[in-house]
Amino acid sequence: MQMQRLHLLLAAASAVFIGLAATPAVAAPQVLGLVASSAPTPFACDATGCHAELSSFCLQQPRANPAPDTAYLPAAGAEISLVGTDLGGAAVKIPAAPFLRFSSARGFTAVDVELPAETLRDLGLTGIAVVVGQNASLVPTAEANDTTPQTADEIAAATGPIRAAAEPFFDASGESPDAIRMTSAMINALPAQGRNPADGDGRLLAAASTGQGAVADPSGIALARSIHAACVAKVDVTHHVFSMRDCLESSHDRLVVDTNLKFWESLGGS
Repeated sequence: MQMQRLHLLLAAASAVFIGLAATPAVAAPQVLGLVASSAPTPFACDATGCHAELSSFCLQQPRANPAPDTAYLPAAGAEISLVGTDLGGAAVKIPAAPFLRFSSARGFTAVDVELPAETLRDLGLTGIAVVVGQNASLVPTAEANDTTPQTADEIAAATGPIRAAAEPFFDASGESPDAIRMTSAMINALPAQGRNPADGDGRLLAAASTGQGAVADPSGIALARSIHAACVAKVDVTHHVFSMRDCLESSHDRLVVDTNLKFWESLGGS
């Protein structure tokens, strides 16, 4: 029954797509799923605030990919938490939705997360990090010029049964989801700008292995290692890529896209 329901939802989504294709004006972009954490993702903080990147994926094939910096909000029931240490040295875990800003980074494959500096001061936490629970989704912020806004039924389908069907592909432990998590951890450990060295000593991989990779499937660890090794060669040996971050982002995004396609194929999509 569940799979039959999913096929019906996909058919309904295809009908929506036909309407979208005939509409030249602005339409709301896709609902996104967030890859569940196996370890907290630390923020990089400076005077402007704290920033991190989370892996994401498409939950609505018919809808367009988000443009850069498209604002998103956590869907109802999404378990996204902030963890840190308070002034008394106690570990703290609180719901993140009231404090974080979410925006698309690279199409549907990655999301920027920002904690404003003033919010961090008000929280009084150190060692701040973000944790994504199972079945978490993000919904695009409604815009006044949306000619085809997200409907309640569309959001319910994307964040409900379709997101649940994505769990084995993006939340569970396995080759692709664990490699996605580990590659994202390596990206987060690098500066956002500039040409950084290609990490010949393996510190990025070591950090990812003790964080997101600590409970990873061996096949996922092996794939993350191969991605790291290929990027070292492309940046410092063949010079085919400008920076380690550029290479890791490209590798991460290809892996997300390939996994997303397998997910949609499992539902009878394309």
